[in-house]
Amino acid sequence: MDAADLVEALRPHLAGALIATDFDGTLAPLVADPESSRPAEGAIDALGALAGRGAQIAVVTGRDATTVVRLGGLDTVPGIVVAGLYGVETWRDGGLETQDPPPEIDELRRRLPDAIAPAGHDVWIEDKRLSLVVHFRRAADPAAAADAVRGPVTDLGRELGFETHPGSNVLELRLPGYDKAGALRGLAEGRSAVLYIGDDLGDLPAFAAVRDLRDEGAVAYSVGVLSSGVPEIVDAVDVDVDDPAEVVELLRRVAG
Repeated sequence: MDAADLVEALRPHLAGALIATDFDGTLAPLVADPESSRPAEGAIDALGALAGRGAQIAVVTGRDATTVVRLGGLDTVPGIVVAGLYGVETWRDGGLETQDPPPEIDELRRRLPDAIAPAGHDVWIEDKRLSLVVHFRRAADPAAAADAVRGPVTDLGRELGFETHPGSNVLELRLPGYDKAGALRGLAEGRSAVLYIGDDLGDLPAFAAVRDLRDEGAVAYSVGVLSSGVPEIVDAVDVDVDDPAEVVELLRRVAG
């Protein structure tokens, strides 16, 4: 399947479809500072056009939902739903459904800096309230820095009841039992079709969920963005594109 085939297959089902996408690396180019992340030019307009055609728009992200809404200006997209922290929380219509932080996360905050100290001073921790992310992108050798602390970080997370998940130059410690597959399946219930777009290791479960939905008889497709450099993406998706700018162009074509 190529992009033109996907557009042709999806358009007849657009009214009532779910159009779901990751944020960083998919709608927005990856940047060193997560606070400077912004959608690619035209992304919000393209999502709005799809909403105008009757599609349910969703963003499924590892970030907390309110941060993504703020950085992306997503509240301007009619009816959008943002599933944050891999589905732990949901933002819609200006309101947030979320969980209280577990008591163990305070202990994780206290001990994680010591666990990552061998990776050097250019490694830093992002606090998402319900999860913590160790970033290696600023290190001189990100892969080596991650290798130096993966074991201690994983052991600490296991001790305190958190799962450790790799991403593009990150290790994330998050609440167990949540992934983008579960978030996507919940959003997809009752929809005429499903399109999911993502770029990273955390999106692989959602791509698998798309395949399962199709095996169950649903109209469901996946698109992978290659600019994050995750090799597993190519074999996991129906169509691949190079970067967020091409995601915007694809969304425009689907909207017609």
